[in-house]
Amino acid sequence: MDELEMIRRKKMLELMKRAGMIEVKPKGPRVVIEVITSPGCPYCPMAVAMAKELERKYEGVVARELSVATPEGQRKAMEHNILGTPTVLINNRVEFIGVPNFVEFERRVKERLNQA
Repeated sequence: MDELEMIRRKKMLELMKRAGMIEVKPKGPRVVIEVITSPGCPYCPMAVAMAKELERKYEGVVARELSVATPEGQRKAMEHNILGTPTVLINNRVEFIGVPNFVEFERRVKERLNQA
């Protein structure tokens, strides 16, 4: 395939997307779960495990752990006035303080997936 043909195909795909003939899937995650943890916290591993389970279960979900022992974790904790761990943020909003009930956690993640 020559360069001109590649340009034609690319342009055709752009036009088809604009016309709604091709569904454009969003790039990147639609739901970001951040679990704020602290070293030695006996409950934090449970909250992280729940978040990782939801990441495995649903496409478009990304889960990550942020420890207050790191600069990024400290910044996030200060930004959201987090005083206790674990704290779970969904799409940069505090949703749970302490270990969440898994059914409720999953329900909120599914809500965010449907909104995106």
